[in-house]
Amino acid sequence: MDSTKSIRDIYAQIKKLSTINGEDVPEELLDKMMFSLEKLPPLGKEYWWFLFFGYDGKRPVQITLLIFRKYGKKVLFNNEEMRLSKITEDSALAVSSGWIYDGDKLEKIGDTNAVVKVEEGKITSELSGHDMSFSGAYPNYEMNVGNLINLKMKHGNFVEGNDGYGVNLFLLGMGWVDVFSEASGLVLGKKFKGTAHLQKVAGVAPFGPFHWARVVFKNHSVFSFFTLKGGKNSKRFFHKSIKFFDAVNNITIRLNNPKLKISKDGNNWIVEGDEGDKHVKAVLEAYAQNRYDMKDGGSQVYIQYAIVPKELNIRDGNTEYTLKELGEGVGTLEDAYW
Repeated sequence: MDSTKSIRDIYAQIKKLSTINGEDVPEELLDKMMFSLEKLPPLGKEYWWFLFFGYDGKRPVQITLLIFRKYGKKVLFNNEEMRLSKITEDSALAVSSGWIYDGDKLEKIGDTNAVVKVEEGKITSELSGHDMSFSGAYPNYEMNVGNLINLKMKHGNFVEGNDGYGVNLFLLGMGWVDVFSEASGLVLGKKFKGTAHLQKVAGVAPFGPFHWARVVFKNHSVFSFFTLKGGKNSKRFFHKSIKFFDAVNNITIRLNNPKLKISKDGNNWIVEGDEGDKHVKAVLEAYAQNRYDMKDGGSQVYIQYAIVPKELNIRDGNTEYTLKELGEGVGTLEDAYW
């Protein structure tokens, strides 16, 4: 593999995304990245995340599906060796994994060292003996995992229907695209209606610690935050951002570099941020969690929490939002570290 060409190819995509760094990604670019198998140089990685949120059951239904590749011959994923060789230009061995919270308990679908084939408008793979496929073109997609998950996605009433970001520092960089949509179909043989967050990430960088969360309310308003931190228990944040989208009134509130505090009290994650006359406090209750361990060629732990907001106060000058106005919400929080 020509690593120089690989870096050039990945960076061409990252640079395109860095000129956007926000919403309204051209559909051609969005789907080109979503349905591409990268040529990975040293430190190269790519992920597909497929997250689905419903409101059925005692606790909201959630689904997470992951396809993961990195540069190298193998990776230890949840202590199981997974091979990572390229097979053809359009297929490679990778890791597929997934879990479902059905409203009562979290069920792990499993981890599989699967062949992933990527072609225009379609990704096919396998997960614990179930055929897995993701297909379509923005904004209409389908996700199928055997008879476990059969969902269709379409445009939803979100302030941001998609976004794309690119960050590069000399020979290191990452780029990603997101799609936010409505989702409906069958999960474990039961009707599902909710929202989807589809993401493709690719780049050249070491693993790193971060916090990320996104909560979607029934009226399609969205609260999210993201931060890069110095280590597992570090309170030093290198990047800090908080966003809130009011889907009813088409209002966006952003804190681009807030004074930020993140803490955990039992099952509750507490996020507090201040910037100018903007203030945010969120208490997010975790009702289920799943852990991914990746080792060999760098180590990373991803702990995903299924969350609901127990408290939310967002203030921007004289504009204020609480759960009284927003109602019920559902989302995911990630705590990732070396």
